Amino acid sequence: MSIDISQLSATELDELIARAAARRATLEPAQSAQPPEKAEAVVHPAWHTSPLPNGVLFMLRHPGLGWLGFVLPHEHRVHLTSLWLHQSLLFKPGEPATGQAAAAAIAPNFGTGGSGTVH
Repeated sequence: MSIDISQLSATELDELIARAAARRATLEPAQSAQPPEKAEAVVHPAWHTSPLPNGVLFMLRHPGLGWLGFVLPHEHRVHLTSLWLHQSLLFKPGEPATGQAAAAAIAPNFGTGGSGTVH
């Protein structure tokens, strides 16, 4: 299937992406509950967080998808805080990712310096 998107405006593309994502969420097989072995990653994304009565709003900005919002329950916020602190304490500086290296596929480091489970 080929869809010509070359003439769509940014607003039209945003609507198409949102509708396609909503449709994909209803289809089988469902997206895997486990992260992939390799993933494209946005380096230094903009983010926003704000408290909610029952947790926290956590938003990340993807350059093509825009702001992606997630509501995390309080327990997950606490867990992430402890995981990120633990990972920070174990961090050994290396070469900073820039340019092409920053856009390359990233292999998640499961089970080291944190949690090997998906939350």
